[in-house]
Amino acid sequence: MKINLSKESLKKFAKSAYEVVKKRWWIILIELALLALILVADQLTKIHVMDAFEKHGDPYEVMPGFLTLTFSENTGAGFGIFKNNTTALTVITIIVVVGVLGYLAAAQKQTMWLRIPLIMIAGGGIGNTIDRLALGYVRDFMQFAFLEHFKYIFNVADSFVTVGAFMLVIVLVVMLVKEGRKNKKEFEEEQAKKVAGGHVEQPMDPLDAPKNINPMLSSPNTYNFVEPTEDNTEATPSEDGGKQDSDAQKDDSGAHFE
Repeated sequence: MKINLSKESLKKFAKSAYEVVKKRWWIILIELALLALILVADQLTKIHVMDAFEKHGDPYEVMPGFLTLTFSENTGAGFGIFKNNTTALTVITIIVVVGVLGYLAAAQKQTMWLRIPLIMIAGGGIGNTIDRLALGYVRDFMQFAFLEHFKYIFNVADSFVTVGAFMLVIVLVVMLVKEGRKNKKEFEEEQAKKVAGGHVEQPMDPLDAPKNINPMLSSPNTYNFVEPTEDNTEATPSEDGGKQDSDAQKDDSGAHFE
């Protein structure tokens, strides 16, 4: 597949992008503000939680029985999984974030229900990437106290990534279902038009199909039952000959046994 990078194509692309930005500039500002809000919330909570540990110690129960603050240097992914893979996770996260932001920039006409989860994922990914590049690990500090089997420690960025991923899955499923219903409706309408115009015949039940189409109805043991009439009760010459032969055989047999 060849990509045309001539000056004319680049000018057309720049012009179309300018028109889109001109019409949707306020939406783009809202999305950028949401992205910035996620980053600020993530970084500020990571800074202020250290002050809380100095005052109250580690761990510190913010909401007894529900939420506990406990510091952890996470060298893996969200919730402490894939530990000691900081470099690989950093590269992967950067690629994903660049891809998401590129898609958001190119697909301006997509619904906001699809764009918001992607912004949440991108914001959380950038927040944790800042930690990995600056510190070599991610600062995790929140843990649910009411879940006995959920011992993972996470941060605000992890929360946005997780919630955004769940929202994205739900939105994609809804979009696929709607698209499937739309395609089905269009197909049925097209078939109805063809039938009304006489272009195609009505669908035929397989059991009503002719024998040459439905081989299940054709069998060497197929019998045709015809009601007896005066015409078919009269013996044909071949039948008479057959009867005479049979009578002769009977006579011969009788003579033999006599």
